[in-house]
Amino acid sequence: MTQMKHVLLGFVILFSGITHSLPAQTCTYEFDASTTQIDGNELGVQPGETICLKPGNKEYLYLLNINGTEGNPVTIVNKGGAVVINTDNFYGIKIAHCSYIRLLGNGDAGTEYGIQVQRVGKGAGISVGELSTNVEIAYTETAHTAIAGVYAKTDPTCTDFSSTRDKFTMYNFWFHHNYVHDIEDEGLYIGSSKYTGQYLSDCDTTVLPHVMIGTRIFNNIIENTGWDGIQVSSAESNCRIHDNIIRFDSQAEEYGQMSGILLGGGSVCKTYNNQIFDGKGDGIDIFGLGNHEVFNNLIVRAGKSYNPGNPNDYKHGIYIGNTVTTENALLGIYNNTVIDPKSFGITIANGDLEKTFVKNNLITGPGQFPVIGNDAFINNNVNSSAVETENNFVKYVSGDVKFIDPENDNYDLQPSSKAVNYGTDLSSEGINFDLLNRSRPFHDYFDAGAFECHDPHAGVFAGESPVRGVRVFPNPCQDYFVLNVKVNGKEKLNLFLYDLSGNLLIRKEVFAGTKTLNEYRFDLKLLPPGNYLLKLIGKDNVKQTIKIQKR
Repeated sequence: MTQMKHVLLGFVILFSGITHSLPAQTCTYEFDASTTQIDGNELGVQPGETICLKPGNKEYLYLLNINGTEGNPVTIVNKGGAVVINTDNFYGIKIAHCSYIRLLGNGDAGTEYGIQVQRVGKGAGISVGELSTNVEIAYTETAHTAIAGVYAKTDPTCTDFSSTRDKFTMYNFWFHHNYVHDIEDEGLYIGSSKYTGQYLSDCDTTVLPHVMIGTRIFNNIIENTGWDGIQVSSAESNCRIHDNIIRFDSQAEEYGQMSGILLGGGSVCKTYNNQIFDGKGDGIDIFGLGNHEVFNNLIVRAGKSYNPGNPNDYKHGIYIGNTVTTENALLGIYNNTVIDPKSFGITIANGDLEKTFVKNNLITGPGQFPVIGNDAFINNNVNSSAVETENNFVKYVSGDVKFIDPENDNYDLQPSSKAVNYGTDLSSEGINFDLLNRSRPFHDYFDAGAFECHDPHAGVFAGESPVRGVRVFPNPCQDYFVLNVKVNGKEKLNLFLYDLSGNLLIRKEVFAGTKTLNEYRFDLKLLPPGNYLLKLIGKDNVKQTIKIQKR
């Protein structure tokens, strides 16, 4: 082991999708490839210091007792080339009893992934556990592992209950700009899948494992996993899963472990701008608590290669199931593009959600269409009053949509596609961008699916939605709210206010015109606090629905 202080190192970190050039950094410590364990207590590592890893082949890397602070994390980074781990050990990299650290593989401009776990013969690639929290990992490669590519959780045991829910929370696990491939089971296993209780047989007791808050999984490439591509469970709040590319998940065909992205029990995650191709499992499985959104995802041929000779082995583009659901929870499934899933486009099988909103999705070619017809696009298995479907664009034949280049998996829309301008306005849900992070809407209307066509000639065909420029204020409200709406020409509008059980509370029939200020006031003084739905129905049964919250 060698140590050297005050060695200059410059590197660039890509953080939350924005590139920041950091000033030249001082390597407080520098270790050569023979070093396999770095103990922050032994070294006396202080917040804000930098540990540099020299290039070369390393048996494994054990990081323990390294603790920074929120404003001054400790950085562990490669210097001058790639750190390569190829091992028969039970892990490639283990992070234990650490907090506020960053493990970064961008210390050398000529190396895309400067920390590489190329093979782990007996275990996981990267393990983040033993009460570690506030850990960021970026620019690493993990491959050829005997079990998961990455674990991030601390399991209670009969001899150590320090990680039960009442004692520990794992905050701000960030995993981004990494490459994970050729993994025996889960690509990423984030958080405990035993949210409702973990049974410890050695002491015949059941405990609640810890939760995660502030989880971020973004801009990763995940390929060729035996089980789920990304599994995130027990991530109770402030969780984001976005801009990941997942290919060929679920290759081991392990029942119950087959999805591109699994939102497991106890999770509330915004899941958006992901691309999932050619997995044997469902594209996205949703078993979370509710009160979150899944939008702008592209899911291509989900489950198509799984047991193709048996059409009754169902696989879904998006599957909404139930582990435990928060009382009065809502779920939004918005602007996803689902291409040719084996069985169904979107399946709704969680009857405990108060309302599921399915809007602006684009679905083609579900395998069950020849058997059950249009129900194969949106397969609802719960009470219809608990599901709100609106402006979903469905075609059995993908060629009827007019994609840019479907043969090369480019599902952006041609300007003449009828999916352009087909959607309802979801600005109130905070959706103002598409899968490519282009602004949405481009014209006055949302397109259906994950892509918003930005061709200047988009949507010039006849038959545009007459209802546009919808604004509700204040929202949330107290005694009243006001609706502003613009229309093309003169238009008769029917305005309905419902509670979430589908009971009609207020109805207005109005005539609107482009030369008048179309402003309508709704009095809510007699209604209790809660969530309501305002529905606008215009010409040709064109609909828009807006959630209203009364405080």
